[in-house]
Amino acid sequence: MTDSKSDDPLLEWNRLNKENAEHGFVSALFQSMSETSPLVEKFSMWLLAGSGATAALLITQIKSILPYLSEQGFKVCLVVLVVSAISGFIAKYYSLRCEIQNKVQSKLMELVKPVLDKHEQDEDKIQEHAEQRGIALKTDMNFSNIMDEFSRPFPFWVKWLIARKVEKTSGDRQVGFHIAVKAYMSQIRWSFFQAILFLVFILTAAWYANAI
Repeated sequence: MTDSKSDDPLLEWNRLNKENAEHGFVSALFQSMSETSPLVEKFSMWLLAGSGATAALLITQIKSILPYLSEQGFKVCLVVLVVSAISGFIAKYYSLRCEIQNKVQSKLMELVKPVLDKHEQDEDKIQEHAEQRGIALKTDMNFSNIMDEFSRPFPFWVKWLIARKVEKTSGDRQVGFHIAVKAYMSQIRWSFFQAILFLVFILTAAWYANAI
């Protein structure tokens, strides 16, 4: 009988410990970044409020503005302002996605931790008794069973979406944080478009005003 270093429980424990710490560090980086989403949202909402107030002013004071801006300039400015506002609404949508995912992720980790701790404690006791009786037991949790039970109350199309998502992200321990970070990056992108378009509106208004 020969012993292999790869079969040494201590080495496997060390590998898992390092892997868990590395993934925990990456998760902390993802979460700390995506939780700045409310700051970006404040800026976007400020621009959205400004766009709404400006559009309302343009429409209600159209007779006073037209002589100074021209009909074409008025239309171009209004279109640019509307597109900027649409970008703001899209940024708000991604902000909600990011916030929801962060809250779900945090609550899930809070609720699952005691469940996993108890399972680990009971697993050690069961394995100890199993070794004493010469029984080989598989005590690892089955993720497929968990997801099957979770998807039971949902309609068939939601079950299909869940199964598809689970299959696509199988083995990815950071998938929950990836969803939040992707939504956060989309929020930043659309907020940037919103800001640029608002500046374009101001420059367009100045251009047509000077052209008269």
